[in-house]
Amino acid sequence: MGKITEALKKVADERIQRIQKRVETQYVIKKVANTTIDEHIVSFHDPASPIAEQYKIIRTNLQSIKATRDAKVFLVTSSISGEGKTVTSINLAMSMAHDLNNKSVLLIDADMRKGKLARYLGIQQTPGLAEILKDEAEAESTLVCPDIENFNVIPAGRPPKNPSELLGSRKMSNLLANLKAKFDYIFIDSPPVVPLTDPCILSSIVDGVILVIQAGRTQRGLVKHTEHRLAQSHAKMLGYIMTNVEYHLPQYLYRYVNKYYGDETYAKVEA
Repeated sequence: MGKITEALKKVADERIQRIQKRVETQYVIKKVANTTIDEHIVSFHDPASPIAEQYKIIRTNLQSIKATRDAKVFLVTSSISGEGKTVTSINLAMSMAHDLNNKSVLLIDADMRKGKLARYLGIQQTPGLAEILKDEAEAESTLVCPDIENFNVIPAGRPPKNPSELLGSRKMSNLLANLKAKFDYIFIDSPPVVPLTDPCILSSIVDGVILVIQAGRTQRGLVKHTEHRLAQSHAKMLGYIMTNVEYHLPQYLYRYVNKYYGDETYAKVEA
């Protein structure tokens, strides 16, 4: 019995070490040349890859929600930082823009403290949302179209002194109302819930909230606390996206994937 317990403990320890170890290559190797878009944005670099297909599945679910509830503004957030929220927001919005129905998509960086959309997309950070809310710029002048059809971005802008107050202002509500009339889908990348009030403020003025959870890192208690805080703000929870999930494909399934996606060599994929 002791040997069995020891063996199980060894397996568990190895799994924990594997999860905690930072994987340098978490994306498909295939990459579009001569672009400033980060290679983690697989919906741009390798839209036919298995991991990009997962975003398309979520896209289909959101389209169904829009058809039944007329929901078009989605907030993407997480419990804490570093869970893959921004990469998820970009890939999801870009996947929606690739849909053949030619739906116009807007992605807003509402993390006016540490916004990363501009860095991932290789665009200028300013002017952006902060300048709009401070009446220093019109929304139209901040729109960026990074050479992707139907895909528009409003970056975070220069970090303001009072981001929470700006997000809770009437100006923000009016801005979303105006943008809803111009775009078919709007995705908002917000700061994490646990350390900040910003996503709770935004959750009350959007059509639904998507919570990103990192496998092997985000504790269940943190997720429960996040759900509680969002519920207090009367957020409409739509679902969850789990990142950093390691897939071990059985041989028969591996052959099935290769049949449909070709024989390209893929890096160790962790969605």
